[in-house]
Amino acid sequence: MSRHWLQISLMLTIGALFFSTTASAVTFGTGDIFASTGNGTVQVYDPTGVLLDTLNTGLGGFTTGSVSNTSTGNFYVTDFSANTVSVFSNTGASLGTFGSGYSTPESILFDGSGNVWTGGPGYAGGANQGKILEFNSAGTPLNQYAVAPQNTFGPDWIDLASNQTTFDYTSEGTSILRYDTGTGQLANLVNGLPGSNAYALRILGDGSVLVADTSEVVRVSAAGAIIQTYSGPWNTGGLLFALNLDPDGTSFWTGDSNSGDLFKINIATGALEETISTGAGGNLFGVSVYGEITQASTPEPGQLGTSLALIGLLAFLGYRRSKLNAKAAAKA
Repeated sequence: MSRHWLQISLMLTIGALFFSTTASAVTFGTGDIFASTGNGTVQVYDPTGVLLDTLNTGLGGFTTGSVSNTSTGNFYVTDFSANTVSVFSNTGASLGTFGSGYSTPESILFDGSGNVWTGGPGYAGGANQGKILEFNSAGTPLNQYAVAPQNTFGPDWIDLASNQTTFDYTSEGTSILRYDTGTGQLANLVNGLPGSNAYALRILGDGSVLVADTSEVVRVSAAGAIIQTYSGPWNTGGLLFALNLDPDGTSFWTGDSNSGDLFKINIATGALEETISTGAGGNLFGVSVYGEITQASTPEPGQLGTSLALIGLLAFLGYRRSKLNAKAAAKA
């Protein structure tokens, strides 16, 4: 065989390896929606509402809060009924469970250091009832914080502020409560929310908070005032339970547990932008979005360094191109 054909054969082999590798890379992408649909399952949709996959923990019972680690692509979902957290790879393969010592875990998030935090109402009792738990990335328990309950329930839905120490949380009542891991229990952000029970919540960049409040979603200012409500004919089931932010930075997703429907809502206008019917009426107890915006997560040092290096490179290339264009113009 000639050298020419050997070169072609080698190029084709490398090309085949490249495309086979990239084709089987990350399945979950920015904007993909994860709906916790009970019976140990999570439905995965693309940003347009097309069903991509159904993950199954194999544990049965309620699946609730979830989060994706965009560094690894892995997906984490709380198994409320099974008292654990299940993990899936970026292609949907089961990776087993994460951490231990839970008491009905319901919410989960990553902080800026890559540690994992969970909250749960603690129906089952036990040593960790009514506590926010912290784990490292390997699932080793680090800390636990006993926070004030409401209506005897623990911190079932939690979110972490950008300062990395202050938690806003709901406890199946009409308040958004606060706890700081450095100073302890803080004054409630707001009392007397209009719904019968407050559930999932998210802190926005301006310090305001969106909370699924049974009959509507409520936006509370950083000072504790109700500044906006979201409801309409789209909320036919009357039990808005799940909530998370979309990566577009202008909208949020909320889920009606009774109807099994998910709704994408514009934060500024309250307009309904998209509806997904999961078919899981009575069992929709969580939603998350790949690449969702949270105040809890901040760029890792390596990622920040890479970004700054890229910006520097682009600036240099722009400067070089401008000099070459100037030289060409001078010669002309």
